[in-house]
Amino acid sequence: MNMKVRYGALMLLLGLMMSCSSGNEQKQTEQIIATDEFSTFKIDTEAKPVSIFELIEEVEIMRLEETDESLLSNVQQLYSTEDRIIFPNSRAGSVYSFTKNGEFISQFRHVGNGPGEYEFIWDFWVAGDTIFLHDINRNYVMSYDLEGDHLKSWKPMFYANSFYSYGEGFVADLDIIPFQDTLQFDILFLDRDMGVKKMANPYLLPMNIAFGNNINTFKPYGENLIYHAFKSDTVFLIENYESRPLLKFDFGEEWLWTEDIRENAPNKSDLVGTAGLVWWVDSYVGEKWVYVSYKTSMRDKFSVLIDRNSGAVTNVRANKNAANKYSMSPIKMEGDRLMVSLESQDVREFMQDLGEVKVKFREGTTLEEIEASENPVLMWVKFKSLIK
Repeated sequence: MNMKVRYGALMLLLGLMMSCSSGNEQKQTEQIIATDEFSTFKIDTEAKPVSIFELIEEVEIMRLEETDESLLSNVQQLYSTEDRIIFPNSRAGSVYSFTKNGEFISQFRHVGNGPGEYEFIWDFWVAGDTIFLHDINRNYVMSYDLEGDHLKSWKPMFYANSFYSYGEGFVADLDIIPFQDTLQFDILFLDRDMGVKKMANPYLLPMNIAFGNNINTFKPYGENLIYHAFKSDTVFLIENYESRPLLKFDFGEEWLWTEDIRENAPNKSDLVGTAGLVWWVDSYVGEKWVYVSYKTSMRDKFSVLIDRNSGAVTNVRANKNAANKYSMSPIKMEGDRLMVSLESQDVREFMQDLGEVKVKFREGTTLEEIEASENPVLMWVKFKSLIK
């Protein structure tokens, strides 16, 4: 009898533990689902910014090896494979590969007008073991293997701001020149030969302006894609060949592209950078964080950090003194961290402002190596949770 009581108590305890575990898993799943419900975040451009050093929990830094073949100016777009990181230098027309610890592997440059060559790298992405380049000058999309050997070229029948691999084909952003059909569309889903399969995001008020953005407007988001055009205050989630609003950044009366401006302003390009209103927005979206950059002029750029769990929105200041900002360029969200590039000459001062106890170096990286090089570093920034 005593053994039966003990056995019953044990089974009851195991049942409670399994129930709690199942409840926690369900709660985590519900939180992820809730995260991808449409959300609006009010951004107050006049709110006092908070120093980025007050928001950071820790950073991890990796140097990019400098050789005669790997002299870098900056890093703005970067993609990872299983064993390497790959990024372009659009100005030089080169594509670089490094190991996950920052060791230089190789680079290629095929600038020209012949087969397999390009004039300018406008946007760029990597899918599997294939590198894709978009030459907007010649209106070509080109693919290469990881060693830089040319695989295939496509010449679309339309001009696009960005392309990205999707399904068995591609997706294209026509935010600059909307696709002409019964309606006008921002997004085209394409087959492997660049034929149009489906369209999304109809433009009821087309707005062609003489400004583009060579940062790809498509970014990976789990198994799906994020789409964010630079003159839109809304981020879209692309899944199952559909596009739906995911996030809206509400700038209130500080937003330039109102319906009235879209419909009635005769010279929209003249308003860019002169009206003193937000006209350009870029975002880096993860499950926990959204890092937003926006412009109210042609030069000044401002940053905002959004905690998607709490809904807190904080204006961010990354100053190293009263007159100068740190040369930080956001690249992408990687897990719960924001990957940025930082100029090597700023690293020591950045560490001092942050506190060296919050800094880790990846294997093979030392401060001495960083300061002996002119190459920028990559930095993974982990933020503290924000309270609304």
